[in-house]
Amino acid sequence: MKAESECYLCLLGQVLRTAGVLGLEEAETRALAREACAFLARADFDRTPPEISEDLYYFLAGLTGHPDPYRILKKEHIERALKLYPELKKLAATSPDPLRTALEISLAGNVIDFGANSEDDWLKDGRFLSPGPFGIDDYQQFKEDLQRADRIVFLGDNAGETVFDRLFIEISGRRPVYAVRQAPIINDATLEEALESGLAAVAELVVSGCRAPGTVYERCSPEFKNILDQADLVISKGQGNFECLEQVRGPFYFLLKAKCRVVSRYLGVPQGSLIIMRSRNYNSRLLA
Repeated sequence: MKAESECYLCLLGQVLRTAGVLGLEEAETRALAREACAFLARADFDRTPPEISEDLYYFLAGLTGHPDPYRILKKEHIERALKLYPELKKLAATSPDPLRTALEISLAGNVIDFGANSEDDWLKDGRFLSPGPFGIDDYQQFKEDLQRADRIVFLGDNAGETVFDRLFIEISGRRPVYAVRQAPIINDATLEEALESGLAAVAELVVSGCRAPGTVYERCSPEFKNILDQADLVISKGQGNFECLEQVRGPFYFLLKAKCRVVSRYLGVPQGSLIIMRSRNYNSRLLA
């Protein structure tokens, strides 16, 4: 899906969050924001939001000299998620539908703000078992397609939720290819974070060749394109991957929270809804 005018605000918010993570002073933040506004004024918005975000992020990295400003936060998120992991795995394994519960835990990992509550609070309030209202819920079809699939690809999203993706993969009993970003961008997972999350024990880890905060098929490596082309099922996690792949014909399922008005309007669901969605362009083989 193409970017819209409202995406300017989201992109500028990304700039301010990055400045906060770097601990910049107010004057430095204002200067960075001015540079970013000038950059975005020249940007081609006839593209997906993750493609624009990629260009902006590496522009900011050049200005600040920090190619991976979220590295410490990513590590912290993984460490906190790993503390939750044993209890959450037990909750999923003993539920009436372990696969459904594990899938909701994986989705909840995409929703939770790790700075907002303690691990104990997350467990006590049952958030991982009731992550929120579903705007689209194609779980039954997903379960059937998952059972039929031999070659499964899982497209990862943010560091931290990688741990909850691992839980879902363990409960599913399958060993997919798990794909991460080629290089650091925002708080998205790279190979380093996937390894720290323990995913190598349950999946084959690969890099997509794409540096955007979403899987842009045309920017993926030939090796990874071949993996996608051979997949029976592709589990696409997060809003960025959805924005890049919703128009591509293939065996895609999208797991995300509709975090912004642009995406919620596009899907026809209330903002903040959780999504388990069989692609509108579903095809048993990828046809880009």
